[in-house]
Amino acid sequence: MTGNWVVYGEGNSLARKYVEAEQQKVNLLICIGEEERFTLVIEAGIESVSVVLQSTSLAEACAEADGFAKGYFLEKARLLEEIAERL
Repeated sequence: MTGNWVVYGEGNSLARKYVEAEQQKVNLLICIGEEERFTLVIEAGIESVSVVLQSTSLAEACAEADGFAKGYFLEKARLLEEIAERL
C-alpha cells in the first residue's frame, strides 16, 4: 500500500484509491499507458476525468495523483460556492 493506495500491478491497472463522503463516492485509478506513462483516472458519480502524470515511479505517481485530485476537487468546491453565492 502506498499512502492509502491499494497497489495491484496486474495488467495496466497499478493502483486504486476509494474515497466516500456522505453520498459521494470517488474512485481514483492509476494506470500505465502508452510509452510507460502513468495516467490518473478520477471517477466521481457520472463524471470521469483522466490526466497523464509526469511521475517516473509508482510512488511518485500516487503522490502526484493525490495532489492533482485535491486541487481538482477544491476547484470544483470553489465553483459550487460561487454558484451558491449568485443564487
